[in-house]
Amino acid sequence: MKKITSSLLIGLALTLGISNNSLLAQPSVEFKTFGEWCENQKQLSEETKHTIEVLLKVAETTDCNQANQALSQITTLDLNYGEISDSRPLSSLTQLKELFLIGNQISDISPLSSLTQLKVLYLSLNRISDISPLSSLTQLTELYLVGNPISDISPLSSLTQLTKLYLANNQISDINPLSSLTQLTELFLVGNPISDISPLSSLTQLTWLHLWENQISNISPLSSLTQLTQLNLSLNRISDISPLSSLTQLKVLYLGSNQISDISPLSSLTQLTELYIETNQIRDISPLSSSTQLTWLNLEANQISDISPLSSLTQLTSLSVMGNQINDLSSLSSLTQLTQLFLSENPIEQKICPLPNQSICNF
Repeated sequence: MKKITSSLLIGLALTLGISNNSLLAQPSVEFKTFGEWCENQKQLSEETKHTIEVLLKVAETTDCNQANQALSQITTLDLNYGEISDSRPLSSLTQLKELFLIGNQISDISPLSSLTQLKVLYLSLNRISDISPLSSLTQLTELYLVGNPISDISPLSSLTQLTKLYLANNQISDINPLSSLTQLTELFLVGNPISDISPLSSLTQLTWLHLWENQISNISPLSSLTQLTQLNLSLNRISDISPLSSLTQLKVLYLGSNQISDISPLSSLTQLTELYIETNQIRDISPLSSSTQLTWLNLEANQISDISPLSSLTQLTSLSVMGNQINDLSSLSSLTQLTQLFLSENPIEQKICPLPNQSICNF
């Protein structure tokens, strides 16, 4: 077969409506140092030029060599909300330990794979879907990926030094890759389509776990997470909270907008200082009488008529029982530390505040 000449190829392209520029486009340019990126910026895209300009401002010089020297030594770089879409000029900044890129327009993070000294990386509010380049960043201890279109988190399984991981508001349903991250102390998985949380059972160092706005009904895997001090399970499909009875270190617990009627497992959680259990199907609140450390309690939109168990909660400063079936407030007279008391949408006949400071009662 005869070799096709370039002129014939171009002619064919024109016939098909393809421009010469597309056909003869050069491959993506790559440079080894920031100095090279800087010196060659005239031939680069506007997006790449912008990244270079942002970095020159950080270096406080327009001289490419001086900027290269300065940037190659920095360990912390804050480029939050910098309108950056091309991260390639960052690839040579290998001394970086902390990198902040929140609120940019980045979709390709492969240039970051060379930054193997990174310990803290903020990539929230970008356009990232492929996080495979992160698998090489094994020194990471903190990673923030909130608000991206991420569904596959398997590359995270190698990041076993992580202590803080924020993955809220993505498209994650499979969290199996997290089971190896046993050093985690803080995990945020808010606003994802997660239903199976069994991989979390191995994360026994967790102290903060936020899982609100998912599709969770079975929380039995949480029973082993006995170091938890803060847990958010609001806006799920939970009815059985018995696995929580072992979490005796809990101080803050969110269970709002679920399908809970029996709260007896909460009787063992005597360290609680804040409890949010609004919009459920609760009638009996007697298990709360032992939670005498509570300062904030939200019981809105349930089916409660008897609030006498609250009389022992003398540390309460804020209480909301709006939208229940309460008509007798006398048991609240002992709650003299209250500064906020919300009582509206109850069948209270005599709207008389049971506390000395009448102004705190909101009927």
